[in-house]
Amino acid sequence: MKRKHQISKSSNDYDDNDELLQLAVTLDYHENGEQQQPQTISLSSGESLTKEQLLLKVIDLHPEYAIAYYKLALLLKRDYRRSSIILRSGRSMTVQKLFMKSIECDPTHSNSYHKLANTLSGDDDNDKSVGLGGKSMTVQQLYLKAIECDPTNSRSYYKLAITLSDGETITLNDGQSMTEQRLYLKSIEYDPTNSNPYHNLATILSDGESITLNDGQSMTVQQLYLKSIECDPTDCSSYIDLASTLSDGESITLNNGQSMTERQLYLKAIECDPNESDSYYNLAKVLSRNESITLHNGQSMTKQQLYLKSIEFSPNDSDSYINLAKTLSRHESITFNDGESITKQQLLLEAIECDPTNSKPYHNIATTLLDGESITLHNGQSMTKQQLYVKSIECEPTNSKSYYNLAATLSRGESITLNNGQSMTIQRLYLKAIECEPTDFKPYYNLAATLSSGKTITLNNGQSMTNQRLYLKAIECNPTYSPSYNNLATTLTFKTSITLNNGQSMTEQQLYLKSIEYDPADPDPYFNLANTLSLYETVTLHNDVKMTKQQLLLESLRLDDTQASVFKSIGLTLLNNKQTITLPNGEQMSRRQLIQKARE
Repeated sequence: MKRKHQISKSSNDYDDNDELLQLAVTLDYHENGEQQQPQTISLSSGESLTKEQLLLKVIDLHPEYAIAYYKLALLLKRDYRRSSIILRSGRSMTVQKLFMKSIECDPTHSNSYHKLANTLSGDDDNDKSVGLGGKSMTVQQLYLKAIECDPTNSRSYYKLAITLSDGETITLNDGQSMTEQRLYLKSIEYDPTNSNPYHNLATILSDGESITLNDGQSMTVQQLYLKSIECDPTDCSSYIDLASTLSDGESITLNNGQSMTERQLYLKAIECDPNESDSYYNLAKVLSRNESITLHNGQSMTKQQLYLKSIEFSPNDSDSYINLAKTLSRHESITFNDGESITKQQLLLEAIECDPTNSKPYHNIATTLLDGESITLHNGQSMTKQQLYVKSIECEPTNSKSYYNLAATLSRGESITLNNGQSMTIQRLYLKAIECEPTDFKPYYNLAATLSSGKTITLNNGQSMTNQRLYLKAIECNPTYSPSYNNLATTLTFKTSITLNNGQSMTEQQLYLKSIEYDPADPDPYFNLANTLSLYETVTLHNDVKMTKQQLLLESLRLDDTQASVFKSIGLTLLNNKQTITLPNGEQMSRRQLIQKARE
């Protein structure tokens, strides 16, 4: 019986053929398909051949030589300008057909299955299949076959893992059940120098979680990213994702001993791949509004310029438009790199067009509209402020801010119907906002304002709350919000005190003083504090300034001269109608004039 690759020729021909076979076997390529040898090869006969010509000649002489088809497919795959190649027999072959022919010639050639699967998975369709030997095989089945043919094929475990969704498992051809994690671990086991499985394994772990490699080594998310960078110091994604694990001001030491902050990691990512949108986007997020940063190439970029760069490289990224819009005031515009000028609203409209399911741009556009105002989306749909908030909730039913802001558009007693048919009152919207974000002080504060004294309301978690307890919760969530202290004080009776959630006991006066401390420009706590004092009594503010009842009322008037009740209260501090007082605007008024002013 004839040997598979043997041919019957003269001895000289055999020597030439043997040389061709040896050259074909030694042809090598990088993983990306680039050849490692020179472009042409000189035979001992003096003939000079390109690699393509060499492989075509080998196939012509050895039509069942699998390696030749496989390596010709790699060569063709590298040349993106061509979709097929003509064999000497006249047959046209695509990359897929060449890999399939390689498998036909050698059904045990693992890399051919692997590469064939790659040509299918490039369409992001794991259900796509190809016919082999009368049998249809999907992307997953091809990777499974590659592993069956070579159980140490690291890349096939890695690629197979990518095809799995969260929590999904797959059974290898040997009957072994594998999760996504186990496949990445197997890939690392067979090639500990491959960056990709370390990176992808890190992305599926939760913060603080660690995993044990097959060699017994335990690794955290950060350590996996560090290892990925060690294996491939040019891997842009690993720098980006490692940076996202750091808190503001935190740094981390790479495996090469270099210490890097969050910003430096993003800068490194840009250096590794200047066309990667995410690097610019994430770097922009950590900069303050007017801050700039210098890239490794010496270019200085502001927050806005980084977002513009992100959009340039990813024009359909909704979030980049949203965040760029946040840097603008309501009527401000920005000029794109192509010279087009775009306003804040237009950026948000663009964000909606890029991703109509993104809740944020609907919410953010709504905040730019006045009550009763509407805006037309790029699809021609006109939407009011309320409709935008409702749409935002439809896209993200856990968006606390949209419930909160929608409630603010309603008048007392009014309700609104969400897109899911649910009718919501002001109180129910605030309750939903609290349910979605229990640490946001605003819905507690506003919900408290809807309750009358002594009334209670039940949160969605079953907890019963009075308006006092709601103000206490608002203070717990934001201890520096002045109105919460002021409003809580108004719920207390004379000379009573209340204990904050942090255990601190505070009187009515102390609450007003705290309110003034956190917002010295708010007139209400001055007025309310004045009303707790007798005529000649004084109180010391947080800045050690002592103020009488009269002085507190005058300060309240200075901050807001539209308060009728303040004029009356100041008038009542005067002993008779002959006595006058100089107001903050320099005007002198008597008791009678002040009380009359209050009635106007």
